[in-house]
Amino acid sequence: MEERNTIEMQAVTALAHIRSAILYIMDVSEQCTYSLEEQLELFNSIRPLFANKPVLVGANKVDVMKIADLPPEKRAIFEGIEKLNIPVIQMSTMTQEGIMDLRNEACDRLLSTRVEQKMKGKKVGGILNRLYVAEPKQRDEMERPPCIPEAVMRKRAGMEIESEDVPMKKKLERDIEMEMGDDYILDLKKNYLIKPDEKYDKIPEIWEGHNIADFVDPNIKSKLTALLEEEHLRVNAGLYDDDMDSDDDDTREMRKQAKIIRRKQVIITKESREKRSSTKPKAPRIGRKRERSRSRLESEMQELGVDLRAKKMHHLSDRSLSRVVSVKKARLDPSTNRVRSSSRAVPRDEQGLKDETQFTKVKKIANKAQKPRQRAAMAGEGDRRIIDKMPKHLFAGKRGMGKTDRR
Repeated sequence: MEERNTIEMQAVTALAHIRSAILYIMDVSEQCTYSLEEQLELFNSIRPLFANKPVLVGANKVDVMKIADLPPEKRAIFEGIEKLNIPVIQMSTMTQEGIMDLRNEACDRLLSTRVEQKMKGKKVGGILNRLYVAEPKQRDEMERPPCIPEAVMRKRAGMEIESEDVPMKKKLERDIEMEMGDDYILDLKKNYLIKPDEKYDKIPEIWEGHNIADFVDPNIKSKLTALLEEEHLRVNAGLYDDDMDSDDDDTREMRKQAKIIRRKQVIITKESREKRSSTKPKAPRIGRKRERSRSRLESEMQELGVDLRAKKMHHLSDRSLSRVVSVKKARLDPSTNRVRSSSRAVPRDEQGLKDETQFTKVKKIANKAQKPRQRAAMAGEGDRRIIDKMPKHLFAGKRGMGKTDRR
């Protein structure tokens, strides 16, 4: 074992665990560069692994050299194997001779071995007690030979052996090509399992999962002409005319109202789209008028029939109703027409500035500093802009091969 490589060791050790028949193939012609003595030595070295397994020896390449043609010392090798109750079957993979015999013998021995192992088990007694083997008996003297169908007989006749030893070999395309030479043409359709008159038919075209040939009608033009004539007669007869006069007054009124409703829906939809698509700034809300006043309260109460001069309504006297908070009016500066503060304080954006020149310069600097923020505010989803110039997950820790700015 130590002289074998890994593959040979795996193959040999697997034989100890296999649950099947062992077929040991030997080269009778010794063309495999190994003599029969070396092949026998290999067989004897691994034969202990074949215990309790059916073993068969196949003598291959008998088409080159048969066992009977071997010298006596070589022939004694196979005779010694047969004395060990191991059958030796002559075979040839070139002419297919003896291969079926080897297979049948291996299957029979494997089946009998497995049956014997089952018979040695503990469950066999219970199974045999439940089995009943029926043996047929002859009821009369009439002979009833087996009926073999004609198709089976023709198949057997096609598989007849040319000679006693060499069976007929199936003719391959390579053999046909060697016979015909330059006249050979590869024909794959002759092996199709369909009717002979349909083997060379054109394969139909498929469009969207449908066979186009299924939709072809030889009389399609005449049928189309008849269909067009029938449609023309229907149109002339007024079959498709929409007779609105047959509707009653209620139906006409309903149609009219439905038309108005549909038109109103279209207008509402357009107005809603215009409002949503408008980008103009909205005007401020108009100030509400003063709603609560003394005169309005008196007029409303008198209309309701309430006498304000009664003693029960003393809380609505002139003294109580006169408590109206006066609205403070903002004083406007006549020069600038803006609200003027009583303290005349300097605006915050003008504090610390000497004159108008410095104020203009400060305004320009402020506007320039504001431009990046305005540009960032106008950026949308389509702008290729990197929010974070150095994201932590790309620049922290060790970096391998590749770009160092972005990944």
